[in-house]
Amino acid sequence: MTGISRLVALAVGAFAAWASAAEPVTRAPSAFFLSRSENRNQVHYAVRLDEACRPVGTSPVQVYWRMLERGESEVEPLLTVEQPVYGLEDSQAVEATADGWRVRIKLRAFPSRPIDITSTLVNGQCQVLAWTRVGRDVTQLEHVFVKTSWPFSVDFVRLDGVGPEGQPVHELVRG
Repeated sequence: MTGISRLVALAVGAFAAWASAAEPVTRAPSAFFLSRSENRNQVHYAVRLDEACRPVGTSPVQVYWRMLERGESEVEPLLTVEQPVYGLEDSQAVEATADGWRVRIKLRAFPSRPIDITSTLVNGQCQVLAWTRVGRDVTQLEHVFVKTSWPFSVDFVRLDGVGPEGQPVHELVRG
């Protein structure tokens, strides 16, 4: 086994270990993702669910990298040094709703804009959606794009979502 093959096996093993945590987890669908201007890799925000689409545990939302620069199925956990930028605030409020479940999270780098991740059982499948304010309306959040500048600055953050009428919605947030 080459060094790269070992790294791939370790990354896949680490993700499998995360996905098969102490509590039984059947799915970890991504609610939204973040990408940056510097490469194709993405940070995904996924919620661990049981068979009834109920969030598992007191911190069901997990954050991980999809390393698209190396391959479609390559994943890695966030490093400790990356937590202040891409990680979540410690509190994840989980509550039942009329249609399913909601988990409220806050990104450490963007705590003023809470995100609600909902999970609902629809036709036997879990539907997971993220919701936050984009512009003036609460919108289904799909993607966060970060335009970076060398060496360590952010030009802007763009939130992309789907508005109340099904139309694309974008908001540019500058420094």
